[in-house]
Amino acid sequence: MSAWQGILHIPATYLRGGFLLGAYAEVRSRRFDTDAVLEKILQHDKEGFTSFYERYRGRVYRFIVRQYGTGEYGKAAYYSAWRHLVVSGLTIKTPKDLKRSFYSYLGKSVQNPGISQSTDMPSNYLPRDIEEDGNWSLVLIEHFKQLSVEKKRYFLFKHEIGISETAISRTLDVSRKDVEKGLREAESELREAMEDSGCPKKRSLERLYRESRVVKPPASWDQEIIDSFNMWLRQTEQPNQPEKAPVKSDVSTGIAGKLGHFKDQVRSRISNLGKRDHQKGPRVRKLS
Repeated sequence: MSAWQGILHIPATYLRGGFLLGAYAEVRSRRFDTDAVLEKILQHDKEGFTSFYERYRGRVYRFIVRQYGTGEYGKAAYYSAWRHLVVSGLTIKTPKDLKRSFYSYLGKSVQNPGISQSTDMPSNYLPRDIEEDGNWSLVLIEHFKQLSVEKKRYFLFKHEIGISETAISRTLDVSRKDVEKGLREAESELREAMEDSGCPKKRSLERLYRESRVVKPPASWDQEIIDSFNMWLRQTEQPNQPEKAPVKSDVSTGIAGKLGHFKDQVRSRISNLGKRDHQKGPRVRKLS
C-alpha cells in the first residue's frame, strides 16, 4: 500500500457523517456519535458524561430557563435533569432508551406550572437599543414568554432540542396532531407578535431563535454538575447500604452471640447432666 493510500485509509469505525463511532470514540472531541457517548454513561463513565454535558448543556439550559427562569427553581430543575440522566444510566440498558428517558424527564417531570411568573426575567435592552443594533432575537424571547406552557414546550423541543413532531409526541405521550397544532399556533403567534413589534418580515423565526442560542449556563453551574457525577452515583447506592451494614454488623455481633449461645448450651448440658442421670437411674434399676 502506497503512502497516499495509507494516508487516505481511514477505519470505518470513525466514519459516519463526520462523527466518531464505536468503542474507541474519542469522547473529548466536540464531534462525536451521541450513542457512543451515551453508552459510556451507561457504563458509569464520568468522561463520557462530561463530553455529553459539554455538547448539550446549552440546549438543556435554555430549554429549562426559558420556561422557569434562572432563579432557584430554574437552577434546581437544571440540576435535577442532569441527575436523572446519571441515575437512569444505572437501570436503563440502551443508549436510545436513555436519551428518550432524558427527554421525557425534561418534558414531563421538570415542570412546575405554579411558578410560570419566574420566566419574567429582566432584559437589559430597551426598544431603542434593539432598533439600533437589530437584536430582534431578544424581542422574540420576550414574546415567547407569553405562550402557554404546552406551546412553549413544543416550540423548545423543536427549535432548541431539535427533535421531530413524532418524537415530541412520543416524548410527552400526546398525539402528534396535538403537537402539530400547538406548534402551528405557537409559531403563528410569535410571527404576528414580531411583525407588530416592527421586526422585518424577512427575518424568520428559525433564524431569530438561532441568534438567541448564544446563552449558556454559568461556569459555576457547569463545574458543580460535573463534580456531582460521582456523588449522584453514590446516592443511588445508599438505599442498599442500610441493608448491607446490618449484615456486617450481624456477622461481628453474630459471632459473639453464637459463642455466648454455645456457652449457654454447654452450661445447660452440664447442669442437666445430673438430672438426666437421675432420671435414667430408676429406669436402669427397673431393668436390672
